[in-house]
Amino acid sequence: MQLPTLTVESRARCAIGAVTFLFATACASGGGATFVPPSRPAQFSLSGIPWGVSADSAKALIEPRGYNFNKVDEDGDLWFDGVLNRVPTRIFGFMAGEKLVKLRMLILTEDEHALATYQTTRAELVKQFGPPKETIEEYEAPYKKGDQKQLDAIRSGNATIRTYWLPAGPRYSLVAVEVTEKLVVSVDYEGLSWDRESVRRRQKR
Repeated sequence: MQLPTLTVESRARCAIGAVTFLFATACASGGGATFVPPSRPAQFSLSGIPWGVSADSAKALIEPRGYNFNKVDEDGDLWFDGVLNRVPTRIFGFMAGEKLVKLRMLILTEDEHALATYQTTRAELVKQFGPPKETIEEYEAPYKKGDQKQLDAIRSGNATIRTYWLPAGPRYSLVAVEVTEKLVVSVDYEGLSWDRESVRRRQKR
């Protein structure tokens, strides 16, 4: 799976404010994969899902949190769909050697809500992981902080809005949240084995 240029991020302007509409329609999302309507609100926390589990075990742990299994892609990665805080959300379970090594959450917020969703998500992660290692808010010309053009700057690739944690212990090598150029909020949970798998995928391409 190519990251993060996913057509899931284009969202086809689904009616985010009406969850019942999402249940009734197939919201265009993700590399030809239709959004699978969820049956209940999704949970934010993905804690307690151990690295190294099989695809079947990952499904058994993720689906009860309100995410419907969608498909396995060409890389063997797992796709799940849910509605988190009334926003369509996709979970990717990255696999290496048929074992789970990383989780990515894409919150498909409307453009104008991207920064507010980022701040809310960041606050939730602070509750889970404590103070972050670093929070980055950088702008490149012709944009600057405070000019009220943050969304234009992000969309054009001239801004970086990101917070990351380096939690102590064997559970995570990195936890991060950012606003992508598509104005989607992306949350990454990386296990210790992800670095090696990431290198392998880059070399493969």
